[in-house]
Amino acid sequence: MSRQDYSKKTKSVTLGQWLRGLREAMDLPLRVAAAAAEMDQASLSKAELGQRLLTKEQVGKLAKLYKVSKTDAEGRLMVEKFRHAEEKNPAAARHAIMLLAEEAGLYHAAGAGS
Repeated sequence: MSRQDYSKKTKSVTLGQWLRGLREAMDLPLRVAAAAAEMDQASLSKAELGQRLLTKEQVGKLAKLYKVSKTDAEGRLMVEKFRHAEEKNPAAARHAIMLLAEEAGLYHAAGAGS
């Protein structure tokens, strides 16, 4: 099992930025990627720009096309959904992230009860 580096120094990349980078690295036109995900070009373009969320199925198809881990792609989709849902309450969002990290064993809050 591989380990991810979750250091604070890592710059956050949105799902759309990540997908666009993968597509461009493969030198694929938008129309080819959109067809592989069974969606129109405008929808994929909006997703790459962060103006629209993709479905789990679309992300899975793009992961296959780009030859990346489906688990990684779906995890990034979850993060993007969380960003969109909680953008108006950043304090609670940060707290929720810390709770998830603690539950996963990645973080232990000082003074937190066990």
